[in-house]
Amino acid sequence: DEMLKELEADVVKVERELEEEEERKKKEEKEVEEEEESEMKRAEQQAREMLLEDEQRLKEAAEKRNEKKLALEKKMETQMAVQVGGFGGNDDSEALDMSGIDVSMLSPAAAAMQTPSRVEPIPVKLLPDVKLEVLKEGWLMKQSKKLKKWQKRYFVLDQVALYYCRNPTSVPDGFFAIRRCQFHYSEKTCCFDVITPSRVFRMQTPSVEQLREWALCYKKAMGQREFPYFHVEQTTRLDLSRELLLGVMSTGLRMVKLGLYDPGYEEEIAFFKFDEIYSWEASDLETFEFRVATERTPYVFKTMYATDIEQKLEARFSTWREWRFYQASKTEGGAPGSATASVTSTRSQASATRTPSGK
Repeated sequence: DEMLKELEADVVKVERELEEEEERKKKEEKEVEEEEESEMKRAEQQAREMLLEDEQRLKEAAEKRNEKKLALEKKMETQMAVQVGGFGGNDDSEALDMSGIDVSMLSPAAAAMQTPSRVEPIPVKLLPDVKLEVLKEGWLMKQSKKLKKWQKRYFVLDQVALYYCRNPTSVPDGFFAIRRCQFHYSEKTCCFDVITPSRVFRMQTPSVEQLREWALCYKKAMGQREFPYFHVEQTTRLDLSRELLLGVMSTGLRMVKLGLYDPGYEEEIAFFKFDEIYSWEASDLETFEFRVATERTPYVFKTMYATDIEQKLEARFSTWREWRFYQASKTEGGAPGSATASVTSTRSQASATRTPSGK
């Protein structure tokens, strides 16, 4: 009887321990579910905030373009009024000869425009162009959209996009534009989320150390706001790929095929120097367009970075123009004014055709 009682007590003790273990597991599973649910809610909130930020950015860009357009129209009207009055500051060979007019009879503004002044050119250098490079690559687990199953994929990260494919030598199944997505990671689950405006993608790393490396490299790519390449999604031209990178380089525009076969490798499609480009414009519909002198059909791209491309192109073109003027000033022993006239012609064409009225 005593042995039976001891055996029953042991059985009751084991059952109690099993119940406690089961309750503990259920509690841990519930905590993990609650944490994942909170992360998903936070990711959805971040996606909504991204949409609001994009809308606000587009609104501000449209306002800036309108202000720029009004300022340019006002400047052109003022220049036209001055030129009609006979005191224009034209640099062309057909400008009026004011050498025989007494400058003291003119207004101070007109006298300043007609008084020659010699200004020493400031040395201008073009910065070297940045190249694409692979920041991080390796095997990760990617969660599927519908069944939430984990699939093994090979990921490659460069300064523009994060690619994923079935093996290192195959064509990627997809990619994420770096500057269009947000990044969130959790060391407890060894997972990181790439948050796009339409969906949240979840990936899992083999260890916490690799998770930190991926997070550090992604942060490095996100921090390169001045990177010259931009992702363009669509184009109206049949001779170009659907997915491209458009690079605003120091001397012109460069089109590179997106690294579908070798991420990080610069496979150049075309390069147009600033001498060849005579107009460019970003529209409110997230499209960027530019024209070259050798072709009738314009290059039109669908991209959310249209305004960024236009601003960077304006800055690079201004620097390149100053560099050309500086180069022309150093070659006074050759054909005088030839290079300066070329730059002046390019500047006047671009200034005239970038406005909606001259398009």
